[in-house]
Amino acid sequence: MRFLHISDLHIGKKLFQLSLLEDQRHVLNQIVELARTVDCVLVAGDVFNRAQPAQEALALAGDFFERLSATGVPVAVIAGNHDNAELIGYCAGVLRAGGVYAAGSYAGRLEKLTLHDGFGAVDVHLLPFVRPAHVRPWFPEETIDSYADAVRCALKHAEIDFTRRNVLVAHQYVAGAAVCESEELIVGGVDQIPASLFEGFDYVALGHLHTPQKVGEPWVRYSGSPLAYSVSEVRGHADKSAMIVEMDAKGDVRLLPCPLTPLHPMREVRGTLAELTAQPYSEDYVQATLTDPVLPMDAMGALRITYPNIVTLRAECMAQGAADLAEIERVEQALPIDHFVQFYRMQNPGRELTPRHMRVLEQLFAEIGEEGKA
Repeated sequence: MRFLHISDLHIGKKLFQLSLLEDQRHVLNQIVELARTVDCVLVAGDVFNRAQPAQEALALAGDFFERLSATGVPVAVIAGNHDNAELIGYCAGVLRAGGVYAAGSYAGRLEKLTLHDGFGAVDVHLLPFVRPAHVRPWFPEETIDSYADAVRCALKHAEIDFTRRNVLVAHQYVAGAAVCESEELIVGGVDQIPASLFEGFDYVALGHLHTPQKVGEPWVRYSGSPLAYSVSEVRGHADKSAMIVEMDAKGDVRLLPCPLTPLHPMREVRGTLAELTAQPYSEDYVQATLTDPVLPMDAMGALRITYPNIVTLRAECMAQGAADLAEIERVEQALPIDHFVQFYRMQNPGRELTPRHMRVLEQLFAEIGEEGKA
């Protein structure tokens, strides 16, 4: 059995106001071609960058899943923390008729897709992104104070036969994994869960973190995002890729990374303004660091002649405390509850919110969100 594991497409994302739709279309075309070589495609969440995606993003995602469906290969997709869970699960019955198995909101059980090959059955379990508030209503008798409790409870109540081969598709932050600037994480790390929760699975296809990596065991794996969404993602890391998972008899799993080629590579450039503007013309996405002793006049305008897709400009001569655009974007994309936790810490140095406090906050923000939709 061959699986293609991808995640964190973030369709509709902009890079400092630069549209990435054509870059995303370019890499999604490569993923469709890879899908023709496997038996199942696993999409581990964050299909969209926003809960209310723009029309252009919806159109691109629709075209992508239509083309995947046309390959005849079943597709298993879950909602991530950036997704609107109801949107991902919309028309699930119609999608299933086209071979796309979607799990949006958690409803007290895991959706399951069963496949067969010469070694028998493989059960693919779909666990969309969950917070404690998502799981608690379904199991009021359980103590669910943390994200780890939520995932543990959801897996405990799933119907899983561990004598068979089992694949889990999930979208969570596993403790110990490497993170980067473009990811949306909760202040204080309260959203972290231990990798030990996944014991017994033959492969865990994770989404949420953008760097390809294993967490603990080789079979617990983030595929990473198919494109770099921040400079930190290409700093010291291998090229972006999709993961081919080959599974024979139980316990016999092989992993084959398949590099993905970006339309516009992302990289860093450093030097004086004169040195950088003397370089060959490039449409790469670049972060420029100027080493001039004094910031030159209209440095950004001059650099755009050589690098029309420059995304950030930093100057070593500027004060270290100046906020750059990356920090501004990170703050703008943080969840309301993250801002509240940060504010609480600023007002109460040395004090932390307890699990009971977090449970109340999650419930309040969930209610506020539902009122906003209404």
